Amino acid sequence: MRLSLPLRFSIPVIIVLVTALIIPSCLFFVAPIIERQHQTLLQNEAQNVTKRLKGTLTYLLERGDANGVNREFRQNLQSEQVSKVLVVDSANQIRFSSHSEDLGKTVSRRVDVHLDLNTIIQVRERRLHQHAYFDKENVLYSLIPITIPVFGSQQQELEQGVMILALSDKEVNEAISKQLTVLVTALSIAMLFLALILMFAINRMVTSRVQRLVSASRSFSQGQMTAFDDQIGNDELGALGSAFSEMAKQISSIHAQLEANVDLLDELLENSPSMIVIRDAEGQYLRANPAYLKFAGLASVDELQGDDSEKGLPADVIRASRDGDTQVIQSKQHYSWELTYECDRQYKSLYSECFPLFDDGQLYAVCTITTDMSDRAEKDKALRLAQYIFETTNDGIIVTDKHNRIVEANSAFERVTGYSKEEVIGQAPNILNSHKQPTSFYEAMWKELEERGLWSGEIWNRKKDGQIYPEWLTVKAIKDEQDSVTGYFGVFTDISEQKKTEASLRNLAYYDSLTNLANRTFCKERLAHDMELSNRHKESLALVFIDLDFFKHVNDSMGHEYGDQLLVEAANRIREKVRSSDTVVRWGGDEFILILPGIFQANMALVIANNVLEELKRPFRLKNSDVFIGASIGIAMYPHDADSAETLIQHADAAMYSAKNRGRDQVCFFDSELNRKNLQQIQMKSDIRAAIDAESFEIYYQAKVCLTSRKVIGLEALLRWTNFDGNSISPAEFIPVAEDSGLILPLGNWIFATVFKQVDLWVKQGLLQEGERVSINLSPRQLASPDLVAELSKQLDQYPLIEAYLSIEITETAVIENIDRVLPVLEAIRAKGVAIELDDFGSGYSSLNYLRRLPVDVLKVDKAFTAELGCNKSEKAIMATIISMAHTLGMKVVAEGVETDEQLAILTELKCDTAQGFYFSKPVPVTETEAILETGLCR
Repeated sequence: MRLSLPLRFSIPVIIVLVTALIIPSCLFFVAPIIERQHQTLLQNEAQNVTKRLKGTLTYLLERGDANGVNREFRQNLQSEQVSKVLVVDSANQIRFSSHSEDLGKTVSRRVDVHLDLNTIIQVRERRLHQHAYFDKENVLYSLIPITIPVFGSQQQELEQGVMILALSDKEVNEAISKQLTVLVTALSIAMLFLALILMFAINRMVTSRVQRLVSASRSFSQGQMTAFDDQIGNDELGALGSAFSEMAKQISSIHAQLEANVDLLDELLENSPSMIVIRDAEGQYLRANPAYLKFAGLASVDELQGDDSEKGLPADVIRASRDGDTQVIQSKQHYSWELTYECDRQYKSLYSECFPLFDDGQLYAVCTITTDMSDRAEKDKALRLAQYIFETTNDGIIVTDKHNRIVEANSAFERVTGYSKEEVIGQAPNILNSHKQPTSFYEAMWKELEERGLWSGEIWNRKKDGQIYPEWLTVKAIKDEQDSVTGYFGVFTDISEQKKTEASLRNLAYYDSLTNLANRTFCKERLAHDMELSNRHKESLALVFIDLDFFKHVNDSMGHEYGDQLLVEAANRIREKVRSSDTVVRWGGDEFILILPGIFQANMALVIANNVLEELKRPFRLKNSDVFIGASIGIAMYPHDADSAETLIQHADAAMYSAKNRGRDQVCFFDSELNRKNLQQIQMKSDIRAAIDAESFEIYYQAKVCLTSRKVIGLEALLRWTNFDGNSISPAEFIPVAEDSGLILPLGNWIFATVFKQVDLWVKQGLLQEGERVSINLSPRQLASPDLVAELSKQLDQYPLIEAYLSIEITETAVIENIDRVLPVLEAIRAKGVAIELDDFGSGYSSLNYLRRLPVDVLKVDKAFTAELGCNKSEKAIMATIISMAHTLGMKVVAEGVETDEQLAILTELKCDTAQGFYFSKPVPVTETEAILETGLCR
């Protein structure tokens, strides 16, 4: 049973009990502390007395006054605390004592001295001052080492002794105990008196007032809202009473508000268009509003309690309602359900929200609010479809209010612009403004929106990351039933890819894919445009035609990848050297065109062309090596050189070929005379092609003479041509044309076939002896042809065993420019038994390094060296060096262009092997050649 005391008794009783516990506890803990403090004081007192006695004892012993020592000890007994003083010698006998009966005894026989003998010995030996306390007798022993004379010694010998001082605190302890007893008694009486006073004060000041508060609270709890009295004082209890009074007022106000809310709830239930019903856990109806009664076909709430309460409800509705209640009862959480059912050949839709009702944490009922959604079903369907389209379309959509503030945006908008919906809600659409359109653009757009309610067009906007992009935007005004604008919606499509596609198509149509320069189509349009501007402003226009020199060698030797790399770098260099108003065109292959409008003087075009030329002369870094190409450049001026774009290009091209024919790496202006010659070359190309088809060419042969025997030891096959008019055309004229046009390849094949057939015939006739060879010249273009070896083998297969009577002549320049590619070709030819002769040696690189790498059998010295032999000593020295070097490398030497006896004599002196020239014979046709072969002599 729980003990309950009134408040006025509880506090005094607690004080008395606490006092009864605290005072003994304090005595229990304080008494030992007091005793320890007293022992410490006693030790200090003992230390002072022993020091004093030690000094006195030492003084008296030095004088030999033993009686004085005992007398001094006995005087110390007059102190209330000193109970005994004695001195023990090294034999533990008492030498001096405050009690005479102790003299001469040993310490162990003294029962009233409660000391361990070992302690005395330890103090004597270690000369330590030590204290020992005997609790039973409340005695403190203070031991101090001291030096004393040996007993009975005549010579004043000394020994170690111990002085023992016994101090008793028994009387002091008894006095302290008495004082503590008195103190405890006084405190107990005081605490009891305090408890009585507190009991009276609490009863007077607290208990009676609390009783008034309790009484008022009970009345308030019983519904007496005005029975609370808050006039009970101004102290804390008074404040508590005021708080209770204020709380009562608030509760009264809340109670009144609850009653008003109940009335409001009843009114809502009565007038709500939704059907509201409350059923307990057993399914019994507790309440239903008129909307539900009407739906169920009932007249009043009372009918809900009958067995036929749900007869007017469709079976699907009853089942869904019961299932909903069951879900809520089991989960004790909110639950919703939707139902579509057929009624009177129409589909009805219901939506219900079910939630639990609790009382003190216990579920006691389920409230169901059902809304007839039949009228909204179609609208919701259309809305969901619109929402689905809104969210899934690839077009960005934003909706604004009438103040042009964004209120909605779809996923495509977020994807395209980079802004999330949360970032743009409340913002104006100009957050996307790229500032590429002027203010007038937006003014026109809003004007059209106000007039027509619709605007569409292309606009440039800015994404969140700052990227500017094009879009096709359609903006439409949103209007209500009164035709007032309530907002706007915008639909836009990012047309960046479309723009890129258009640009790409335009780039493909007008720009070269490799160099990104303008192509032929763009060139023709721009040229026509700039020519029209030149006519309008009465200015000249220059067209510069550029052809890269030796590009084909780079492309063939290093591969197309590096050839393309060179073209790109060349295009960049050209672009850097022209004006911003100029147009750079890649005409095709390694050809470029510059359109230079606004040229007042021809020198302006020349300066630009020279700058380009110098830039192209700089080395190109390919395959970790420097490649040099250069360019041939032609310039034609409009309207001076041509009156149409096509003619202007042709004339610039002709000027370029003039530069190439003059030795490349230079700039030439169009010249009508040169153009005439170029036209002649064009005609010559046509004639060469016809002559090949008609086999109008003829092979002449020039003899090679041994300088030792002066007999013919070989021939050189030389091409001659008489055109359809009967005019002889020099090889110096038609061979370069054939080389440039590529006609040299079919022409060379014809030469192979003709010479091989003739050689085979001469061998069979015995006109060609063993060791005598007929040489055929190969042009650089033939040497670079990948079909050369195959064509040569094909021809040789028709005439077995003539290889030993053939040799191939190649120029030094043709070999050196493509040595890595030519070497395998020469080795393949030589492997077939055909000899290799290096023609025109000395006119080109004359590289000894290349010479030792080449599979050459015969070295033919250029006729320029032979021509100077009679008049220039240095030429003779050079000739001697060449002959000596060739012989050292195992080569034969042929001197070309021998025309005088003096030249012949010098060559014979220098031990040249063979000579060739007009001195012996000019090139002659087959019939005359056969006469020379028959005699073996040509002079």
